[in-house]
Amino acid sequence: MSIEVLDGGALTSVQDPLGRRAWRHLGVPVGGAADPWSARLANRLAGNPDGAALLEMTLTGASLQFQRAATVSLAGGLEATVDGLPFPVESARRIRAGAVIRLTDGPGARGYLAVSGGIDVPTVLGSRSTELRTGFGGHEGRALRRGDRLVVGPAKGPAMRRSDARGTPAGPIRVVPGPGADDRLASIVGRAFTVGASADRVGVRLEDSVGGGGEVDSMGLPLGAVQLPPDGRPIVMLADRPVTGGYRVTAVVIGADIGRVAQLRPGDAVEFASASIGEARTAWRRAEQELAALEPLAEREGDELGWTGSHS
Repeated sequence: MSIEVLDGGALTSVQDPLGRRAWRHLGVPVGGAADPWSARLANRLAGNPDGAALLEMTLTGASLQFQRAATVSLAGGLEATVDGLPFPVESARRIRAGAVIRLTDGPGARGYLAVSGGIDVPTVLGSRSTELRTGFGGHEGRALRRGDRLVVGPAKGPAMRRSDARGTPAGPIRVVPGPGADDRLASIVGRAFTVGASADRVGVRLEDSVGGGGEVDSMGLPLGAVQLPPDGRPIVMLADRPVTGGYRVTAVVIGADIGRVAQLRPGDAVEFASASIGEARTAWRRAEQELAALEPLAEREGDELGWTGSHS
């Protein structure tokens, strides 16, 4: 079964939620989904294992046509339609051959579309994710564009559903102290920042300067590291961050809030709040419990007849 790309939108790429964690010592970025929790949710809703390849779509404009019937799911910060009718976010549905899914604006920057069986692309260095900067992995090492065709693997499990709606998390982004915290941690906690135009899979740059930034000895960059470059404008590092960096790391975003950072759009307001290691672990366990609480989708719930209409 294949999917034809009618429009690649602002940026659509094949990713998996896990990335290349075993190759950092050789300078290979981890990569993978920028919002790994939403990507894992999409995979589980579609009946896939966590590490299956799926589509990460940034902002709006992507359009895909399915050549055969398929079970698909959507999670993350974007919304979608199937043949013009709304596709419920954080749900799985069975769609018919010829159906067209279009991504539309939503509350966040990124959406994840999973297909039962996963996107069948080669595994490179232990991952099916696209490394966009150096051009390997995923589909030909690049973003998708009009005319591309993607192959879907065989289904491995039943589709799932959420027993309750999660809702959009609110409140400040929680951070723990970084190796360069000292008094600079207080400079970012409890104040409002604006997301700048330089927000991508590498990191999110904030427009407001706190001063006190500068270069330090090169160190490993964990996911969520909050760097302070010389201009004092914080940068929160995401999936495609370099392996090492030479700017002071004043804080690190907790794992449960990484997806919230990845969903920030240019112009959004954001605040940080201090958290303890214990609080970070508790938040992570709660996020994992949400994934574990999914239930099998009854066949009638995933039936497309009641909402997609007929197709030629």
